[in-house]
Amino acid sequence: MFERYGIRVKILLNCLLSVIIFFVFLVWLSNFYWNVLIDTRKERLKNIIDISYTLAKGYIDSEKKGLISREEAQKRMIENIKSIRYSETEYIFISTTNSFLVVNPSRPDVYMKDMSEFKDSTGFKTYSKISEVAKTKGEGFISYMSPKLGSSEAIEKLTFVKLIPEWNWILGTGLFLDDVVEILKKFIEILLISCILCTAALISLGLYFANSVVKPLMKVSNILMKNSEALSHKSKFLSESSQRVQSFSKDQEASIQSTASAISEITSMIAKTTEFSMDSARSANDISKKVEQGEYSIKSMQDSMKRIKESSFKLKNIEKIFNEIEIKTKDIKRIVAKTELLSLNASIEAARAGDTGKGFSVVALEVGNLAQMSGKASNEIQHLLNRSRKDVDGILQETIENVGEGELRTSTVSDSFPDIVNGILSINTQMGQISDAIKEQEIGVRQISTAMSQLNDLALKNSGESDKSLRATEDIAKVSEVLKDNIETSNLVIQGAKKKS
Repeated sequence: MFERYGIRVKILLNCLLSVIIFFVFLVWLSNFYWNVLIDTRKERLKNIIDISYTLAKGYIDSEKKGLISREEAQKRMIENIKSIRYSETEYIFISTTNSFLVVNPSRPDVYMKDMSEFKDSTGFKTYSKISEVAKTKGEGFISYMSPKLGSSEAIEKLTFVKLIPEWNWILGTGLFLDDVVEILKKFIEILLISCILCTAALISLGLYFANSVVKPLMKVSNILMKNSEALSHKSKFLSESSQRVQSFSKDQEASIQSTASAISEITSMIAKTTEFSMDSARSANDISKKVEQGEYSIKSMQDSMKRIKESSFKLKNIEKIFNEIEIKTKDIKRIVAKTELLSLNASIEAARAGDTGKGFSVVALEVGNLAQMSGKASNEIQHLLNRSRKDVDGILQETIENVGEGELRTSTVSDSFPDIVNGILSINTQMGQISDAIKEQEIGVRQISTAMSQLNDLALKNSGESDKSLRATEDIAKVSEVLKDNIETSNLVIQGAKKKS
C-alpha cells in the first residue's frame, strides 16, 4: 500500500502516525486525569460522609445506652448537620429510606417532605435513586443535574450517600463538577497546545530529516543511475566487440589452418627438391670423376700419338688403341646422356621452384650446352674411329702424316676437357650451394610451420578467451540490469511511484 510513496512521504506519514498516537495518548491521559479528579472528589465526599456517619454512630450508641432518647439523638444530629459547611457552600443532607427529606440546609422549606417524585432537569428521580442505592448497597455514588444556590442553571453534581440502618436515615453530600470540568478544560488546552507544538515540531523535524536523507540519497541514486547506464552501454559495446573478436578469431583460425596446410605442402615439395638437388650433386660428382678419367685418356692418347709418330712400326697397335678410345667414347656418351638428362631434370625442378630456381635453371642450361658439346665431340671421335678403322689398312702409310693431324685434334679435345671439368666442378659447387640453400629453406619453412602451429594454438586459445570475454560481458550486462533494477527500487523507496502522465 505504501510502497508507491517516497521516503519523504513515509517520514511525514510516520510523523503523522506519531501525532495520532500522541493524540490518542492525550485523550487517554485526559480521561485518566478526569477519573483522577473524580476519584479525588469521590474520596473527599466519602470522607465527609464517613465523619458524619461516625457522629451519628456516637448518638446511636448513646441512645442504646439509654443516655438520651432517639428523638433527642436525632435532633442533636440534625442540628450538627445543619451547622456543617465545607467548600464554603457545600453541605450534608439527610433523607429517609422512603424518600422523605429530613434536612437540607439549602432547602429548609422541604423538611420532612416526600421527595420520591422529585426530578432534576433531565427527568431523573433523584431521591428515589438515593433511596434505592442506600437500601441495596448501603452506600454509593449517584450523579444528577442540580442548580447552584442563587442560580437557575443545572450543573452535574456528584453525590455520595450512606445508610444509617438504625434510624432508616440516609446521609448524603455532593459536589458540583463544574470546577472539575474547568480544570479538565485547562488541562486539555495545555495538552492541545502541547500536541500542536509537538505536531509542528515533529513535522518540521520530519521534513528536515526527510530532506537531509532524500537529497543525498537522490544524489547518490542519480550518480548510480548514470553509472549504471554507462556500465550498460559499455557492456553492450564490450559484447559487440567480443562478438567481433570471436568472429575475427574464427576467421584467423581458418586462415592459419589454411596457411599451415599450404606451408606443409611447400615443406614436402622442398624436401623433394632437396632430395633431387642432392641426387644432381651426386651425379655432378660422378660426371666430374668421369671427365677427369676422360682427360686422363686424352693425355694417354696424346702419348700414344707421340709413340705412333716415333714408332710407326707399332701402328698395328692402333686397333687396340681405337678400341680403348671407342670404349672411352661410349663412356663419354653415357656421361653426356646422363648430363643432358640431369640438365633436363634440373631445368624442370628449377621451373617448379619458380623464382628461387632461376639461377639453377641458368646453370642447368649451361650444363646442357656443355653436355651437347661433349656429345658432339664424342660423336666426332666415334665417327673418326669408325672411319679410321675402315681405312686403317689404306692409311697405314699415311699414318705419320695423319698422326700430326690427329695429334692436333687430340690437343684440341684435351684443351676442351679442362673447360668441361671446370664447368662440371662449377655445376657441382652450385648444386651444393643450391642444396644448402634448399636445406636452409626447408629449416626456415619448418620453423614457419612450427610458428604457424603455435599461432593456430594461440588462435584457438584466443577464440576460447573471446568466448569467455563474451560470457563475461553478458554477465556484466546482467549485473548492470540488476543494478538498474536495484536503483529503480531505491528511487521508488526514496521518491515513491511517479504518476504516469
